Amino acid sequence: MTTAISILLALLFAATAAGKLTGQPMSLAMRDHLGIAAVRWQQIGLLELAGAAGVLIGLALRPLGAAAAAGLALLSIGAIATHVRAGDKPVAAAPAVLALALAVATVALHATT
Repeated sequence: MTTAISILLALLFAATAAGKLTGQPMSLAMRDHLGIAAVRWQQIGLLELAGAAGVLIGLALRPLGAAAAAGLALLSIGAIATHVRAGDKPVAAAPAVLALALAVATVALHATT
């Protein structure tokens, strides 16, 4: 179970990081809608990519996996807060809520296995 959830979490964040780091039009539109500076968007993408890598490496080094997943949970909380600040409808924050749930589940699974 830990492996499957960790891989899903890593894939989710690797995909969102790729959108930010390669300047995909949908990603840039979201950045502009949320009012986030371009350099900050790139920094978030790098953090997401590092977190995804940490979660995968954490399959072998449990403490690293838990720490990386906790970092991704914090990024997700920031994303949810940013959507709220922008006045978005709850459905707009749904992907961040899902990411938060996966990250918390990953932390919990690393702590119990």
